Amino acid sequence: MKIIPRYILRHFFPIFGLALAAIVGLYLVIDFFEKVDNFLEKQVPAAEIFAYFVLKIPFVVTQGIPMAALLASLVALGMLKRNRELIALETAGVRAIYYVSPILVVALALSLCHFLIDETLARSMNQKAQQIWERQVLDRKGSLSWTHENFWYRGRGAIYQIRLYDKEAQSLEKVSLFFLNPQFELTERLDARRLRWQDPHWVAEDGLILKIDGSRIEQEWFAARELRLAETPRDFSQLETIPEELNWLDLFSYTRKIRQEGYNPTPYEVELHMRLALPLTTFILALLGVTIALKQGLHGGIAVGVGLALIVAALYFMTVHLGSALATAGILPVFLGVWAGDFIFATLAGYLWTVKR
Repeated sequence: MKIIPRYILRHFFPIFGLALAAIVGLYLVIDFFEKVDNFLEKQVPAAEIFAYFVLKIPFVVTQGIPMAALLASLVALGMLKRNRELIALETAGVRAIYYVSPILVVALALSLCHFLIDETLARSMNQKAQQIWERQVLDRKGSLSWTHENFWYRGRGAIYQIRLYDKEAQSLEKVSLFFLNPQFELTERLDARRLRWQDPHWVAEDGLILKIDGSRIEQEWFAARELRLAETPRDFSQLETIPEELNWLDLFSYTRKIRQEGYNPTPYEVELHMRLALPLTTFILALLGVTIALKQGLHGGIAVGVGLALIVAALYFMTVHLGSALATAGILPVFLGVWAGDFIFATLAGYLWTVKR
C-alpha cells in the first residue's frame, strides 16, 4: 500500500475501532440494566446471563458498524483538514478522490463483512440468546419447530403442521391438525386449505377430517367448519419470525416456493432485499461522512459535523425503514421501497461531493 492511503487509514481505523467499541459497550450496558431485574427475579444462573450477553455481541457489532464507519470517516478527514494536511496534499497535486478512496474501499469491505457476520454468526447467535431469554425468563419451553417446508407447533391437545402464517389476515395456510389422546395416540386428523380466525374461534376452509377409532377410519369432506381450539392468533406470533432466522439462501428458496404455491411472498421478499440493503448502509454512511467532512471549512468544528452527520444518518434510517414498511404493506414495489433510501442518500452524497468546495 502506498504512503498516502496508509497514512489516511492510520487515522481511520483507530477512530472506527473506538467508535464501534463504544457503541457495542453502550448497547450491552443499557441492555444489561434493562434485563438484569428479570434475570435475578427468575434466579437465572450467572453462566446463562453471561452467555446471553456474549451471544448478543455479533448482532450488536453488525448494528454498530455503519455508525462507526460514518464517525470514523468524518472525524479522520475532519482532523486532517483542520491540521491543513489535506490542503498540503492538494497543493502537491494529490486529488481528493485519491486520499478518500482508501476510506471508501474499506467501507465497501466493511459492508461485505457486515453481511457475512450477519449471515454466519449474528443471526444464529442472537437466536440462541433469544432462546435463553424465552426459556429462562419467559418460561417458554419451545413448542415451535421449523423445517424448510413447514412450521410445526405443539398446541394443547393438537399438533399443527402449517405451511404459512399470514399475520395481517390472521390465517394459517395449508394446515394439518393431529389430535391426540392422553396416551399420545392419533384420534383425529384435519387437513384444510386455510384456518381463518373469526373471533372467538377458527374457521377451517376446504378440508377433510379423518376420525380414527382403532382400525376404523371415517372421513368427512367440508367447505367450511368452525373449530373450537385452545390456540388463538397470539399463540402463533412466533411463526412470523422463523423465516427471518434462516440464512439468505434458505430464505430465498423458501420465498420462491411460497410464490410458486400462490401465497403472498411480499414480507419475505422485503426481508431478502433488506439483508442486502442494510449492509450497504456502511458504505453509504461512510460516503456521506467523507463528503460532509470535505464540505466543512478549515474552522468548521468537528462536533458540528458529527451532529449534522448523525441527523443525516437518522433521516437515512427512517427513510429505509419507512420504505420497507410501505413495501411490506404492498403500497410500494418491494425493490423501490427497500432501495429508495440507498438511492436517495447516495445521490445526496454525490451532490455534496460536486459542491464540496
